[in-house]
Amino acid sequence: MEERLSKTLSEGAHSNPMLQVRKDLCLGCGLCIQTCPRQAIWLLREQAEIDQNKCNACRLCIEVCPQNAIVDKAPVSKDELQTTVAILKQRTEDLIARIEGMRR
Repeated sequence: MEERLSKTLSEGAHSNPMLQVRKDLCLGCGLCIQTCPRQAIWLLREQAEIDQNKCNACRLCIEVCPQNAIVDKAPVSKDELQTTVAILKQRTEDLIARIEGMRR
């Protein structure tokens, strides 16, 4: 089960990485635009926008953003999410049982 969780989390989390701008944090300073080697970022209404077709998720923009306004999103399928939740639930129940066993 641990192996399956690790595989689900690692494969699902990086199969289609996507960077997004948090509009509530972006100041429109332009550092991400200057840093992007693929010219995938531009300003729209004084906030950064990322062209997902050009972005290769190199994460350079994340590193230079002083506001931490660019975040890494990893889309997962409903099945992957359900599997991960089920595994984490089982893992939690196992840990609770172990803790209760130690209390006795």
